Amino acid sequence: MRNSFTLRNNIMNLELDAHPELKKGLHGFENNKGRFLVRIEARFESSHYLYKYLANGQDEPMHGHSWLVQLFLSHQNEKVKADGISFDFLLIRKALDKLIERIEHLCINNLEEFQGINPTAENIARWFYQGLKMLAKKEKGKIIEVRVHEGPSNVAIFNPS
Repeated sequence: MRNSFTLRNNIMNLELDAHPELKKGLHGFENNKGRFLVRIEARFESSHYLYKYLANGQDEPMHGHSWLVQLFLSHQNEKVKADGISFDFLLIRKALDKLIERIEHLCINNLEEFQGINPTAENIARWFYQGLKMLAKKEKGKIIEVRVHEGPSNVAIFNPS
């Protein structure tokens, strides 16, 4: 059985002016100036090893990580368009998913793009940028930053110039 307090709160939440004291402070929010970023992220599982990483010049042993990639994008003019969207990330999301399919559950060293290139978190961040920058530009957007997390504690951040 509902008590009167719960019933009253549910009714208040349905009212448009449930908190009239906030209304004045929020009026005109859409005119605030600022820079908008949109973040898209995806996770993948892959292994890698670094070339000539050990003190004796040998390669590091192959090992795996739970990776997280985060893309920060904006519209080229860094403003919100008339429809209230700064950058519609749906197409980039689909392209990111295709890159994730390419890198998921394999040894990154075996990808053609990484032949002779150390698959560090830094280079993996640049790989994602390279794979997505033209589509972002075509959609009148730009990639501000790519973050690649190698496990829960380590991250490499690529800021294209």
